Amino acid sequence: MGLGAKTMLAPRSMVELLAIQPEGPAGLNTKRGFLGGLFIGSAVLLIAGLATGNTIFFLAVATNMSIVVLGRFLGIVVDGYDKRITVPLVAEIVMVTIFVGAYSQLGTN
Repeated sequence: MGLGAKTMLAPRSMVELLAIQPEGPAGLNTKRGFLGGLFIGSAVLLIAGLATGNTIFFLAVATNMSIVVLGRFLGIVVDGYDKRITVPLVAEIVMVTIFVGAYSQLGTN
């Protein structure tokens, strides 16, 4: 939720963390809407899962994050490796593992 809010409200401050330099209003809009929205949307789904006990929400976020991980691996193959990829890639893999584990451990509702 924090990453999403910061990306929406202060997209320029996220240039280094996200390794994306927005180009003009359209670039800032994409960072705010797409990236910020993705982060906040995922957080809302996780909160809904916790609030309702419906663990399918965890699986939905894990699926989305798995596609992000797949995209990162594709990027490494096609574009090459940059050490700045390591921390977010590991974090995303850990998140997928946590969300799938929570889905499995808390039951399927």
